[in-house]
Amino acid sequence: MLATTGIYHRLLTHKSYQAPILVLWVGSIIAASAGQMGPSWWKAHHMTHHQYVEQDLDPHSPYTPMQGIRGFFWSQGGWLLSSNFFPAKLPADVENDRFLKLIDRLHFIPVIALGAISYFIGGLEYLGAFFLSTTLLFHGVQTVNSLAHIFGTQPFITNDLSRNNGFVALITLGEGWHNLHHAFQSSSRHGITIRSGQVVYLPDVTFSFIKMLEFLKLASKLKLPTESRLLAACKEQNFEHSTSKVSAQ
Repeated sequence: MLATTGIYHRLLTHKSYQAPILVLWVGSIIAASAGQMGPSWWKAHHMTHHQYVEQDLDPHSPYTPMQGIRGFFWSQGGWLLSSNFFPAKLPADVENDRFLKLIDRLHFIPVIALGAISYFIGGLEYLGAFFLSTTLLFHGVQTVNSLAHIFGTQPFITNDLSRNNGFVALITLGEGWHNLHHAFQSSSRHGITIRSGQVVYLPDVTFSFIKMLEFLKLASKLKLPTESRLLAACKEQNFEHSTSKVSAQ
């Protein structure tokens, strides 16, 4: 999960911090071993999601092409069984890195290798644990597409229905603070909200992982929004400001 959230998402896709290329390569192999496909495929879909969020071209919105319970199942994994499985365009930066491109094209090898290692360590019981954990991880990641666009709070102004969802944040190591992520896509920390006009920092295991990498000199230049920018993007503050203007008039 950390390889998916900390490497595929926050490093590879949004470049919310910098790391040595070896960290990116090893992290991408681990993410592929978790059944998360290759780095080009993963980044292509996620960038398309941000570009067309809640619109027809969003590959996994719970609101389009269907809504309600069907929309939930679509965003939770049904989209992978459609033509949306194939991204329209692959990211040039990933494709220009020969090793990342190789991981992308051979993404099935790490996941098969992990299954084989599990079997050789502990037989069918460990192989069963491999399949169970891979399935749970897959559905955990998909809840960011589904639940974090349906249930939760929206402390920040965005042009979409992304939400901060504590349950999703728990099972995805911080990715469930999704409204903050859509408001500040390049932030290396997602666990932030606004309460009573104050910036509040929330548990974010992936950010703690990135800070550990920074301590080990394996991460640098972490991007974080200032508190003034966070407050400026706060729905509550902007609502109060608008109400004060109307009252004054």
